[in-house]
Amino acid sequence: MSDTLRTHDLVVIVLAIALIALLPWLLASAGSEPAEYRDHRTGRDMTAPAWVGVLVFALPFVVWAGMKAWNRAAKPTAATVGPGGVRLHREIAGLYLRGETPAVDLAWSEVRRMVLWRRRKRWLGVLPGWETRVGVERTDDWYQVSRRDPTPSELQSRGHRKDGSPVRLGSMLHTRSVKLTPRAARRLAAAVARYAMGVEFADERTPGKPRPVEPLDSRG
Repeated sequence: MSDTLRTHDLVVIVLAIALIALLPWLLASAGSEPAEYRDHRTGRDMTAPAWVGVLVFALPFVVWAGMKAWNRAAKPTAATVGPGGVRLHREIAGLYLRGETPAVDLAWSEVRRMVLWRRRKRWLGVLPGWETRVGVERTDDWYQVSRRDPTPSELQSRGHRKDGSPVRLGSMLHTRSVKLTPRAARRLAAAVARYAMGVEFADERTPGKPRPVEPLDSRG
């Protein structure tokens, strides 16, 4: 099972296409007059045509967006579900590329429930935002190292830990979670319902309002 295209990644790809279309005009506008540039790694100054500065800015963004689009087209596996259990694969550097070693590889007998949740993060290190993730709670999980269950106030809390995970959920959930869109999670829920009817798949994105993830047929 692979992930679906995320809205913010679609925006990045569209911006990259627009930048490519504008690139000839930007290069021509910059001109070929010599300009001074400083290599921030070495501290040395260098002289190069002004259009080089445009490429230095544009190429990394276009390459990054191109890698996202290429890896998305390959549809790398995010989750594998079968009679024996569940596997989840982490995404590498936000590029849709999935690691070969599973972040989660558990038999159904070890799974207490699966959880759709939102992690608080900062896009580009500055802009506040959310990242939707799917994780697994094990049957032997404790809420914290010293406590098995959260308090009533913790269950209703809107606070977040330093890793971005909600206080109301177990502290180990973050380590057993991977990035996945809500639509892909619904397809995953359909597979879980098929192979492990006794395992709950809870939508915990809204504090204090957990609800089952509605299964979606893979053809839908």
